[in-house]
Amino acid sequence: MWAALRKVSLTLIGLIGLVYGSDFSSVFAQDSTQDPTQAVAQVWLAPVETANFPKMTSYLDVRTGEGEFVFGLESENVHIIENGNLIQADELRLLRQGAQFVLAVSPGPSFTIRDAQGLTRYDYLIQALQEWVTSKSGESLDDLSFLSMDGPETTHVEEAERWMAVVKSYQAAGDTSMLGSDILARALEIAADSTARPGMGRAILFITPPPEGDVSLGLQSLAARASQRGVRIYVWMVASSEVFDSPAAAQLEDLASQTGGTLFAYSGIESIPSLETYLEPLRNTYFLAYSSGITSSGVNQVRVEVESNGLAGASSDQQFEMEVLAPSVAFISPPTQIQRSYPDVSQTEPAEPADLIPSSYDVDVLIEFPDGHVRPLVSTTLFVDGVSEDVNTAPPFEQFTWDLSEYTSSGTHDLKVEALDSLGMSSASTDVPVTIMIKEQTVSSLATLSDNRTLLAGMVVVIAGAVLTLVLVLGGRLRPGMWRTARGRQRQGDTITQPVKVKTEPSSSQLRRSAWINRLHFPQRAVPPNIYALLVHQSESGQGDSSLPITISSEGVSFGNDPLLVDQVIDDPSIEGLHARLKREPDGVFRIYDAGSISGTWVNYTPVSQQGVCLEHGDLIHFGRVGFRFQLRDAKQVRKPVLKPKEPVQ
Repeated sequence: MWAALRKVSLTLIGLIGLVYGSDFSSVFAQDSTQDPTQAVAQVWLAPVETANFPKMTSYLDVRTGEGEFVFGLESENVHIIENGNLIQADELRLLRQGAQFVLAVSPGPSFTIRDAQGLTRYDYLIQALQEWVTSKSGESLDDLSFLSMDGPETTHVEEAERWMAVVKSYQAAGDTSMLGSDILARALEIAADSTARPGMGRAILFITPPPEGDVSLGLQSLAARASQRGVRIYVWMVASSEVFDSPAAAQLEDLASQTGGTLFAYSGIESIPSLETYLEPLRNTYFLAYSSGITSSGVNQVRVEVESNGLAGASSDQQFEMEVLAPSVAFISPPTQIQRSYPDVSQTEPAEPADLIPSSYDVDVLIEFPDGHVRPLVSTTLFVDGVSEDVNTAPPFEQFTWDLSEYTSSGTHDLKVEALDSLGMSSASTDVPVTIMIKEQTVSSLATLSDNRTLLAGMVVVIAGAVLTLVLVLGGRLRPGMWRTARGRQRQGDTITQPVKVKTEPSSSQLRRSAWINRLHFPQRAVPPNIYALLVHQSESGQGDSSLPITISSEGVSFGNDPLLVDQVIDDPSIEGLHARLKREPDGVFRIYDAGSISGTWVNYTPVSQQGVCLEHGDLIHFGRVGFRFQLRDAKQVRKPVLKPKEPVQ
């Protein structure tokens, strides 16, 4: 008859599994395609940690059908099935982390029955627990808690002696025989708390009398929750030996077996099992790491299959939700115009197009991961007019060199950058038009003279002859006739008519001298200021948009909507004329101050006073209702959001 009841219970478990989701269906599931000659392994996979996506980590518990922990597993013995795709484990490492253990006591009349020595059944159970504490000799690897009906309790202590002192202070009353389902439910919540060390096993020891009536549905609900959270429930049923085969005992045995625990029935004469036999298998676990292949947002499934030394099994499917987006790319201070010109130097021949300068231009971009999961990049590509210009397959991925040597005529060209990450996801920036201006060549005077040297030589000879003739005539060396000679002598004899030499000051035109010094003009690319940080505009949904970021390149920047008062104008009704100030301290730390605005300045949704708040890489800043993401150019660390697995519907 009890076998039939067991079958009915398993049927009800399956129905409850449909209600609680696939996680409950079997924590210790096995592969339906398993070789029948292999023994069944019990496999439990802890919730997957996604903070370092695409590297995923979790903890793996593998046991034999008898509950023995399986040692000696290697990464090749473990296969991860993520969204139906087979992935090999990157790392599998054995850890000894301890156990998170809760003792829950629900007393009843059977507890207070005494033997010939005057000791109750509960006294003997407490003695067994005391012996276990004494054997630990001060070891504090486990996390211990104690709950009781209307009595003292303690949670999450590491000192076994301190825990035992609370247990011994509780006097179990015998005035009730109701099953303490509430106590067991509370114990389950405590056992499922975050552990002091990741991968710690979880267990409950429930000391109780046999239940009265049919409470199987309530116990199955608790068993489902315990299985889902990886908590093993061990039951010590205190009763006379006649009750050991009763339906009440069968209900408690089903509760324990469904979670991987066992039932021990105690009438006062049986050998009490050591608590160490329950906790020692829970102290060991495997750390598991693998590289995820998720490329889209939504709900994902993962399970683990284990096969080693004739033992095989699989965990149940675990669901978790993730947001995965392609990387975003934006230009940093892109140029609107680049001027190429010929060197303005003295030369005998005109310059060639190959002499145009500058011959290249450095392009910088900003690459971010809007989903918060920073991951390696495979390549970044600079496109000019749709044609690949420069490709980076190794860091730095944010810098490109644009070869300008082929541009010898003025024109406008479109720049775009595309980024490809390790998941194969890619995105491109918006097109940025850049105009290249070619400055006309200026031929030097020396080159012009060289081209007309024959004509110029003739002109020089003619001019030189004319000047010589004029000098001779004016100097009296050349006489046109006798009358001129006679007149010249007469003038020389007449002292009155002789010209008087007067010293005169040089005129201003004589003092001026032309500067015929050729200057070399080499058009150079403007050196961009040293950019310390960026303010990336955030949309109302909290994600970055396509607006160009605000560059912070000075020691102090003011923000507001009055261009006469501030350095950076933010056009929004919620912004004051002078709203806030951002200052770079001597140690390189940035501090933001509110300037007494009405709508306020906020950092990570916390208001900023006039005394200011220090900023960190990745902080969210709001001026009124306008949001920005603060990004340091040389950030040492990146905040990593922690995503928790989606809780199943209860």
